[in-house]
Amino acid sequence: MKITKHGQSCLVVSVGYKNVLIDPGTYVFKEEGMKLEDFQDVELVLFTHEHFDHFDLENVKKVIELNKPKVIAVKVIRDILVRENLGIQITEAQVGKVYKFEDYKVEAYKSTHGPLPTGAAPPEVIGYKVTDSDNDSIYSPGDTIKLADTGATVVTVPICGEVVLNIKEAKSELLRVGAKIAIPIHYDNPRFPVDVNDFAPTMADTDIDVKILKWGESIEIN
Repeated sequence: MKITKHGQSCLVVSVGYKNVLIDPGTYVFKEEGMKLEDFQDVELVLFTHEHFDHFDLENVKKVIELNKPKVIAVKVIRDILVRENLGIQITEAQVGKVYKFEDYKVEAYKSTHGPLPTGAAPPEVIGYKVTDSDNDSIYSPGDTIKLADTGATVVTVPICGEVVLNIKEAKSELLRVGAKIAIPIHYDNPRFPVDVNDFAPTMADTDIDVKILKWGESIEIN
């Protein structure tokens, strides 16, 4: 399993020659500058929630047109994509359900979005665990203030402290769920002033292996 991080909270999980794309939001295409042709062999797209930094409709439509993937998404996004008549299978994510594919499976877990600065109701958020045939796995929670206990090998954890966990809270949650490898997300944008370089020292007294990935950088789990 190969894991590649993109703008803010987007991931590509590669299992063999197939790719699972998670939360391709606006920062992926505008700030990072990813192009349509950069997303090839995408078999499945997962969406945790509808905020623009996780769901860029116009660019998502182009990725779908190129790859004709399956999609699993929270209800709000499923309804939006169904109205677009994209000619693909779009499934509403359900907490506790397992979705099986040829070389991997996906499990859906409840996440808890932090309070919004506007006072509006937070969105429904569903996180996903992707597990390959070798039982290597990654859990991506989306925006959350609480991690689900998934038993995943790799946990991506938001750390900016605005509507999601801060660094201290992230450490506590990672320890609680027994994470082995942690990849920080939801920090690398000017709106979020947290310094990701503070994360590794904070985790130094734990047995958790911290991987800070730049945009486009990958790690392999085997």
